[in-house]
Amino acid sequence: MPKYDVCLSFAGEDRVYVEEVARHLTELGVSRFYDTDEQADLWGKNLVEHLDQIYRRDSRFCVMFVSEAYARKMWTKHERQSAFDRALVSDSEYVLPARFDDTEIPALRVGTGYIDISNRTPREFARMIAEKVGTKVEGPEPGWEYQLFADSLKLHLNKLEDKRTSHEMGFSSPRRALTTDTEALDHFMTRSRVFDGIVNTIADLLSPGKQQWAFGRAGRPGDRERIRQLANRFVEEYEKLLDWSADLRGTPTPARFAALYQTAAQLANEPLTQIEAFVQQFVDAGERGSGDLHLHLSYDPGPVEAELKKVQTT
Repeated sequence: MPKYDVCLSFAGEDRVYVEEVARHLTELGVSRFYDTDEQADLWGKNLVEHLDQIYRRDSRFCVMFVSEAYARKMWTKHERQSAFDRALVSDSEYVLPARFDDTEIPALRVGTGYIDISNRTPREFARMIAEKVGTKVEGPEPGWEYQLFADSLKLHLNKLEDKRTSHEMGFSSPRRALTTDTEALDHFMTRSRVFDGIVNTIADLLSPGKQQWAFGRAGRPGDRERIRQLANRFVEEYEKLLDWSADLRGTPTPARFAALYQTAAQLANEPLTQIEAFVQQFVDAGERGSGDLHLHLSYDPGPVEAELKKVQTT
């Protein structure tokens, strides 16, 4: 009798997603091997032998989280070798591939059925695993629309963690140098209009009309694909704010425009922080099947206006 319903094989770079899957599997009553939960048991053991036992004998299925990082890691290579050894002598499917991307994995046949999880929330994927192992999964609970929106926001925001860190540290890739005052001023004015457009788009995405389009009229169920689209578009605008700031930080200008560009780049800080707080609050509320889709972005244009006045009057 296998010890686990599923064992989870993944690269450390994908742990944030997989940890959420593991948590939801527990909530659904699915027994699973997830390394972090077994650290005390793994302590001091011969990991090569012990993990071979888990991935080759002790599980009914092995969920393989395929990514670029997964393909090149030493320990994941060992895990999947054990899993493929088991699959070779199994009368039914054993390896269940889940793809973050299209990375090729040696010994994983091209025609093997897989699940694309690049746009699937950990909660949704955990429910699929539960159904695969034969665990009864109840239908959607009231307020599932808020839960899906919250999960989708979190999924895509997590993918931008590195870009957010670069923003906090003030890093940016070099852009095309602007050598004249006219170029520098024109580019600044263009980027200012882009900033306004991003802020306005975010407000529109959370407007009553867009909410009804995705979440449905009162007393009617929402549309899953529309909710995903709304969450994806919202995070895309968040990413545009990061890119907008990076563009200003990384654009070389005549010396007298340097302060204007650096000050303007910081204009995105408050909206970014407000968006992150909104997402976290919505994620917390989504667990309860509720949520408040109201977000008002505020920022102080005063310092930017003062720097702009300096370059226009000198």
